[in-house]
Amino acid sequence: MKPSRLVRWAAALLALAPAATLAAPVASAYTTVELIADVASLPAAGGKATLGLSLRPKPGWHVYWRNPGDAGKEASVAWELPPGFAAGALRFPAPHVIPFGEFVTYGFEGPVLLLADLEVPAGLPNGEAVAIRGRATWVVCDDALCVPEQADVALTLPAGTGAESAEHRPLFADARRALPPAMAWPARFSVAAGQVEFAIEAPAAVEAASPYLFVAAKGLVRYGRQERSRSPDGWRFVMDAGAAAERTAETAAVLGYTDREGRSASVFLEAARADGLPGPPPAAPQPRASLPEVLQAVLFGLLGGLVLNLMPCVFPILSMKALSLVRLSGSERRLARTSGTLYALGVVAAFLAIAALLLGLRATGQAAGWGFQLQSPWVNLGLGLTMVAIGLNLAGVYEFGARLMGLGQAATGGGDERRTAFATGLLAVVVATPCTAPFMASALGFALVQPPLVAVAVFLALGSGMSLPYVALAWVPAFARALPKPGPWMATFKQVLAFPMLATAVWLFWVVGQQLGPTAMALAVLAALMLAFALWAWGRVPAGGWRWRGVALAGALACLAVAARLEAVGVAPAASPAGATAARLGKLQPQPFSPALVRRLVAAGKPVFVYFTADWCISCKVNERVALATDAVGDAFASRGVEVVRADWTREDPIITGWLAAYGRAGVPLYLYFPPSYVASGPPSLPLGGAAVLPQVLLPASTIAAIVRADSGGAQA
Repeated sequence: MKPSRLVRWAAALLALAPAATLAAPVASAYTTVELIADVASLPAAGGKATLGLSLRPKPGWHVYWRNPGDAGKEASVAWELPPGFAAGALRFPAPHVIPFGEFVTYGFEGPVLLLADLEVPAGLPNGEAVAIRGRATWVVCDDALCVPEQADVALTLPAGTGAESAEHRPLFADARRALPPAMAWPARFSVAAGQVEFAIEAPAAVEAASPYLFVAAKGLVRYGRQERSRSPDGWRFVMDAGAAAERTAETAAVLGYTDREGRSASVFLEAARADGLPGPPPAAPQPRASLPEVLQAVLFGLLGGLVLNLMPCVFPILSMKALSLVRLSGSERRLARTSGTLYALGVVAAFLAIAALLLGLRATGQAAGWGFQLQSPWVNLGLGLTMVAIGLNLAGVYEFGARLMGLGQAATGGGDERRTAFATGLLAVVVATPCTAPFMASALGFALVQPPLVAVAVFLALGSGMSLPYVALAWVPAFARALPKPGPWMATFKQVLAFPMLATAVWLFWVVGQQLGPTAMALAVLAALMLAFALWAWGRVPAGGWRWRGVALAGALACLAVAARLEAVGVAPAASPAGATAARLGKLQPQPFSPALVRRLVAAGKPVFVYFTADWCISCKVNERVALATDAVGDAFASRGVEVVRADWTREDPIITGWLAAYGRAGVPLYLYFPPSYVASGPPSLPLGGAAVLPQVLLPASTIAAIVRADSGGAQA
């Protein structure tokens, strides 16, 4: 690595340290920030003043607009004001487009002054000093690196006449001129077929070249591609719909253009949704399930929970439980039976908690499915740190005993084992959510559209199936005798189990990186390093006394401080623009999912394979490697001209959730095939139904056979 690159990375790490409380101006690693006012004194009789947050990034670096686009994070201030004072939202000048690799971002490459109105209460004592403080946060980037920064900014002004500040008059005059003037031009937008169309009425006398619409509502559109057209009534812009398009009712926007004199100009607009806010597509009426259908769903839930024990997500946790049962095989049978029962209760309690949460979210109109919590980077970070803690515990770096659930440790007494068993059951379900087992998907999809009692019965069956093998080992002596005898090998096996735990943590941190970008993944790894240091120090407490407790506490606080910085990371990979391609999958070249793309390909008579996946879904990744990435599947698809579309559910996307629900699924994976003979029907805003549904566990031969069968008009897979 070049020295200059080392210096930049070192400076980026220094920027992660907590900012000191200093008076303005404050110089961070890449930005100078200052809080100023347009008055030399506050109006003692009450009124308004204007604050200015001045951001001056170093040459080659830039900061972001209120909607940063595909990457970045806008500046914000958490104000600390005296009683009676109130500060309004920051006002931004018109941005410009800043390409960032494959992404499109909106921001400012030079100094920028963001304005905020300050309400001053009446009755201030004349001459009294008033302290105005705030914590400013922002992200600054160059062409290769993005750094979240923050600073405590402060300004002290006396109460007086409210006279204008001569020193800052030119700065505020320039900043006010840079604000796009608000226009009462009628502006509307509509959402249909995966696209957002804006219609803006403007006076015919307004001549504009190269218009560009900066949409303020985050997630309403996918940034970059804009189809523009001019009519006597105004402008029309068409963009691909973003993840939040279906639930956005209104937005602000800035229309930037070049006027007749060749100067850059802009106006501020408010746009309302013309087609109303429909929310999620209406689900087809669900008839009340018959008793045989309910019994089938319960049976599928039981089988799905049983098979879930074989999925790669759960194996490390279940291996630890098996090790515990081996230890108990030399103990009294009553303790072993109690352990198995409490483990089952922990599993069932976790499933019921997930059922209550899913049903509650769906009752409020929110789209949620199995594994939905893993769409949150915070959840993935927390799970990853938990896996690090468990892995280091198994490796013998520290011992917490019952105080940290005692996972994988010796059963030193009945009380410890009881707490361990129940907690292990809870944890097993939490780490199982990235996987979906056969039988499980149809059972979950059925449960979430049925009355609560039916749904609870299915989730109870899932929990019972998952815990059944360990209950049998604990309660049936014949099964227990099949377990190996306790011995010294158990200590080695316990340490070996640390490695799948740590591997799981690495994978979860990678998912955080996929969701928020490489800076977030670096923060997650750094938090894990701080946690490992804290736990190592804790492991030395018995030998070193209170000093090591202090070191462990410092490491834990450092871990929390680094983890908290994740909130400041706004570098989130957005969906690719239309026409782009996703990463290759063997010989397949998937295209990013949009309903409009699928309808267009189907209307052209092309066979279309749509696979719904997520980076946190291990079942999805296994199917991709075992089947979809193979040469056999790639050659078969190429020979038939199959178009491949990838629907990524790594982050919340209500459009994809609606498609999953249309096929009775509560989560991923889902594999759909539209043969050349398929005829699309229904409104463009609704999912296409009637596709061939492939099994959840894919093999090359079964995948090819399902495609051939669908092409020949046979039964759906």
